[in-house]
Amino acid sequence: MEKNTFLMINDMIYDLYSCTSLNEIKAKFLLRLKMVIPYSYASILLHETTEDPDTIRLTTPICIPEAFTEAENKYMKVADEDHLLWLLHSREPRLVRESDLLEDQQRLNSPLYVHCYRKYNIFDSMQYASVYQQELLGILTLFRTEKDGPFTNEDMFYLQAIGMHLNAVLYQITHSLPQTNDLKQTLARLKNTCHLTNRELQIAEQIYQYRNNDEIAGSLGIRENTLQKHLQNIFRKTNVTSRWELLRFRMQ
Repeated sequence: MEKNTFLMINDMIYDLYSCTSLNEIKAKFLLRLKMVIPYSYASILLHETTEDPDTIRLTTPICIPEAFTEAENKYMKVADEDHLLWLLHSREPRLVRESDLLEDQQRLNSPLYVHCYRKYNIFDSMQYASVYQQELLGILTLFRTEKDGPFTNEDMFYLQAIGMHLNAVLYQITHSLPQTNDLKQTLARLKNTCHLTNRELQIAEQIYQYRNNDEIAGSLGIRENTLQKHLQNIFRKTNVTSRWELLRFRMQ
């Protein structure tokens, strides 16, 4: 992974954890995802819980661009015809690339494709089933046109790595869980199980408030290199390698 790509993914995941609504997921996550995995269209279809756990009901399309909502509304009406629907019965997150499963001729001439997607000249898609604690939350799909070309193995690797963080945030949003009520509990756990010092706890608290290094150093009256040493100690004690991994620690 190139350094610039790694930095973009790191920043995107960090911002993802600050999302408190589906609109923010769209603005802060889907739009920025395009910089890492180029696509022509993207959607997140949420899963609506039903009395029958084996019934898959997709709803609330979140689309980029907005006009693509038309295609996904059509899809939801005929989703039972989708040969990839088995993906949504998984108890674990699952990622597939449609071009791996069907020949182009069969895929691009299917009734579902003709009805929903031919208008948009879609050629390939990646579908990621978002699952958290064995609960299906929805499906993220990225689409490319023939001009864009198919998705690569590298694209799949990036989406798989990012997906685990999307799962946690979607679960928090769809279950209307507050982001701040558990902060004291998290800090207490960091102190008791990871043995963070009081200064390290102050820094961790500000990380959970989504402040950058300059803001943290300024508020605590310390230099950047001193902050970096504290961060290294925090990461070592909590067995993580980055800020966004520390944010995921709070979800556990």
